[in-house]
Amino acid sequence: MLGVVLLLMAGFLTIPAAVGVGLGERGPATSCALAAAVTALLGGLVTFISRGATRDARQRPDYFRREGLATVGLAWLVGGVAGALPFLFEGTITSPLDAFFESVSGLTTTGSTIMSGEQIDSMPDTIAFWRSFSQWIGGFGIVMVFVVIFPTGGRNLFRSEVPGITREAGHQRVRDAALMLMKIYLALSVTLLAVLIVVGLPVFDAVIHTFTTVANGGFSNHSESIAYFDSALVESVLVVFMLLSALNFAIYDTLIRVGPRPAWRKLVGSLEVRLFFGLVVGASLAIGAVLWAAGAGSAVAGSAGAGGAWTAPSGPVEALRLSIFHVVCLITGGGYSTANFDAWPQFCRLVLLLLAFCGACAGSTSGGLKLVRIAIVFKAALVAVRRFARPRVIHQVRIDGQVLDESVVASVTGYLVLWLLAFLAATTLLGAYGIDLETSASAVLVTLNNVGPGLGGVGPASNFGDLPAVAKFVLSICMVLGRLEFYALVALLMPTFWRR
Repeated sequence: MLGVVLLLMAGFLTIPAAVGVGLGERGPATSCALAAAVTALLGGLVTFISRGATRDARQRPDYFRREGLATVGLAWLVGGVAGALPFLFEGTITSPLDAFFESVSGLTTTGSTIMSGEQIDSMPDTIAFWRSFSQWIGGFGIVMVFVVIFPTGGRNLFRSEVPGITREAGHQRVRDAALMLMKIYLALSVTLLAVLIVVGLPVFDAVIHTFTTVANGGFSNHSESIAYFDSALVESVLVVFMLLSALNFAIYDTLIRVGPRPAWRKLVGSLEVRLFFGLVVGASLAIGAVLWAAGAGSAVAGSAGAGGAWTAPSGPVEALRLSIFHVVCLITGGGYSTANFDAWPQFCRLVLLLLAFCGACAGSTSGGLKLVRIAIVFKAALVAVRRFARPRVIHQVRIDGQVLDESVVASVTGYLVLWLLAFLAATTLLGAYGIDLETSASAVLVTLNNVGPGLGGVGPASNFGDLPAVAKFVLSICMVLGRLEFYALVALLMPTFWRR
């Protein structure tokens, strides 16, 4: 199965090679073609060696849960290695570890980068295409493509790959569910591409930012990110599509299969969606007010940040424009920036960090813990208090009118505990290498939640390139942990997982 994943990656790598030929960039195109050839050779070799096991597996009605978890967990690590090859072969990134970090950041749609502004602006368009295209691939998922093409063992793979509390696949064949998600993803991408071209973006820039917006990734081919375009219209379009991509794709599935009325009822009846838009509106107004107050000369302290002093907005409209864009980017894991928010007043920085922690909706391309998990944990805490006060009364955790099984509540609670343990362990490890607390904590938070830039030394005006090698490796694993939502990768580390 991993051999087939490598072959899929080889197929993906031929696309930037073809783009490079079309752009007249012979060297970068050759680098991508060579990367595709090496990946295909490895994939073919692995597939050939394990051909007997594959043949035996096809005689069974399904792969076991263990094979599904192992495939999903290892596929992202293997894919990260394959995706690093174009950077190395072209010489855009010379360090294998740095190339692996950049590749994993792309495939997991994190958007954190080790590249400086000069490197981003000077890299060939072919490599910039691959860098952003890898986020688009990761937004849908390598394994999801596997499920669509090779449905054998699909249910176990689907359950392990699709993020969220419920997978919405109970009443559909797994391949049909995966195919529907792919159609929705493609429809959002094509629509955004057309809109960006209409509002005036060059075709290449429109393609690049379509890939990274629908995936909520954040890579750009400009070191200034979206500030390069200096366009409120472009920012508005990207905000709308980041929000659309951060909604549960099950709502779009309902829209297509059943119709607009049931989809609307599902949208407005969802506690998670109401929380999501409530946080976006509330945080945007709060941050906008603080930025406006700072610009009006009130005593609102700003932070020195990694980028130094900041320029306060000239009025309420500019303050609201800045706040809306960055609130949406942080809560969806969009990863873009139009200003160095690390130099904003402390209140703004704290709110943005909390939004990065929360994330958006389950079953979307966004990162973060997901708001439905936070709602479940909060309600479970209230139920625990009520049970303590009135132990003989039956208390249940409900979400959108449905009673949740204790196993679901336990799974969500376990996920939160795993997240906290990973956060504390990784932050402590980075601190042991002399990295300051603000930088280490925010770096771990944004990589675990697949958000992009953090604060301090990894803020929007900086990058991850100056971190020690061990820190980059740890943060790479954090990105994969966050993308797989822990269980699929953590299970591989348990000795009992490998026992018959």
